[in-house]
Amino acid sequence: MSYIPKYILKRMVPKDSFFCVDKSGDGKADAFGFYIINVISPLSIPADIPSDPDALAKMANVDDINSLLSVSVDGEELDFDIKNLELRYEDKSVTIDNLSDAAGVTVPVGGKVVIIYSGKTLEPGEHEIVIKYGVAGSEGEIGVKRELAEDRACLSYPPEV
Repeated sequence: MSYIPKYILKRMVPKDSFFCVDKSGDGKADAFGFYIINVISPLSIPADIPSDPDALAKMANVDDINSLLSVSVDGEELDFDIKNLELRYEDKSVTIDNLSDAAGVTVPVGGKVVIIYSGKTLEPGEHEIVIKYGVAGSEGEIGVKRELAEDRACLSYPPEV
């Protein structure tokens, strides 16, 4: 299991990084998210990343693509569905449906990656999000506790963070 020291996590996931967003445009939050700042080294996505979810699962050595991640919010495990996950970098949005758009992307040190999960929202206040991952035999866990400020409880989409 990999471990990220707390002093690095504080820089990676700043105290204002949690938010909820209105993806549907109806004025109500319908997704939660947070952003991560790359503080360690450039992060490169392989150019040959499969665009097919089943091929990605096979490459990651798992039977079901949804088993790559497990997410809990405030101690309650989500019924995780990778179709609800969106990653944003600069003006790009990557979901399971357009994986090939991430191929060859490099996130430089200082670059932000925004993670949005649809179908779940948070109320203002302190929350803890824990993400466990397992890819090709490598496992890890990232857990952070941060405050969701009132003014970040319903950002417009795409969020400016």
